[in-house]
Amino acid sequence: MTPRPARIPNPRHDRTLSAELASFRSRLEAAERRQTQLRNTVAAIGREAGVSVGCPCGHCDESYTLIKDGTMYCPRCGHRQSL
Repeated sequence: MTPRPARIPNPRHDRTLSAELASFRSRLEAAERRQTQLRNTVAAIGREAGVSVGCPCGHCDESYTLIKDGTMYCPRCGHRQSL
C-alpha cells in the first residue's frame, strides 16, 4: 500500500472553507426558523378551520395528513382513512 502524502496547509483554502461553513450554518438556521414559523401558522389555521394536522401521509409521504370529522386524509394524494 502506498502511503498518502501529508496534507500541506493552505490558509487561504481553510479560510474559504470556514466562510462557506459559516454561510451554510446561517442559511440552515434561517431555514429552521422559517420552518418553525410555518408549522405554527399551519397549526393555527387548522385550529381556526376545525382541522387537526396529523402525521406524514403513509401513502405518498409528500404531505402531512389532515384530520376532520373522524376522517384522516392527505391533501396531496387524496388518500383517505376513517378513524
